[in-house]
Amino acid sequence: MHFSSALAMPVFLTLANAAVLGKRALSGQATTYGGNVVGGACSFSTYTLPSNIFGTALSDSNWDTSANCGACVSVTGPDGNSITAMIVDECPGCGTNHLDLFPTAFTSLASLSTGVIDVAWSYVDCPITSPLQVHLKEGVSEYWFSMQVVNANKAVSKLEVSTDSGSTWQSTTRMDYNFFENSSGFGTASVDVKITSSAGDVVIVNNVAITAGSVVTAASNFGSSTSTAASSSAVVAAVVASSVVSSTTPIAAVSTSVVATPSSVAPSATSVAPVSTPAAIEATSAYSAPTTIVPTASPSTSSTYSSSPTLSFTPKPTYADDDACEW
Repeated sequence: MHFSSALAMPVFLTLANAAVLGKRALSGQATTYGGNVVGGACSFSTYTLPSNIFGTALSDSNWDTSANCGACVSVTGPDGNSITAMIVDECPGCGTNHLDLFPTAFTSLASLSTGVIDVAWSYVDCPITSPLQVHLKEGVSEYWFSMQVVNANKAVSKLEVSTDSGSTWQSTTRMDYNFFENSSGFGTASVDVKITSSAGDVVIVNNVAITAGSVVTAASNFGSSTSTAASSSAVVAAVVASSVVSSTTPIAAVSTSVVATPSSVAPSATSVAPVSTPAAIEATSAYSAPTTIVPTASPSTSSTYSSSPTLSFTPKPTYADDDACEW
């Protein structure tokens, strides 16, 4: 199927860019896959999405060494309505600005049978009012430090550690699987942690015990006063897996394939599940005012993926190599 993009796309991009919370929107495309929080590439093994936030994977072109993990995006679909989703996974081989939405997110914007839709999206603060948390990875000790931040209402830019009650702060390195690490550790059984958001907000969590797999809840989230730790609990170790769908070519009937790739957190075997997702993409020339859709239930966080949508025709499937999609 062929489309006349000369008139339709400028209208779509103009309206969509104006619709997403007054911020400059990025134009791209969106597909859908089974969804994965616990086993996604952001390694959110201890986290459940809030009921008012959908989930999405983000193209590796925008991944930025996991810097966008936990960030929220406002996504405007082809009909002009919008949703809010948190980035919890990576979509290897997807095109620039491509989102691979959880099914509940995609069906809030279009029918599953559409397969691929044109979207405009921008980064926004997450609608989270509860405190952020820090999660220590399995295997941590005085001699190896690894920690991530979850439930933040803004993207996290850096995590620093103090062993002298905040007189000095030492940096950590953010890994591609969304943990901040120091390969030598800090030589103490507990540390103070300073977390800085992409907007410059700071939350400090004091006296965090270096305990493998533990979660410590701060007293606040970004935008509130500097906080100290309030509680902690032992949690299950991170599960390493991610599943993704390929990107699509612009303004055309497209078939995509799902590529399951292991995260680099730890070696694990994953399989490739080829899926054909046809897309009859037709840009529209008129929009109603965008509305924000709030889901009535949390998007699925199961690591067992649903099959591709049942379609009215059967396209010839394509298969992808380990880390690259073929069209």
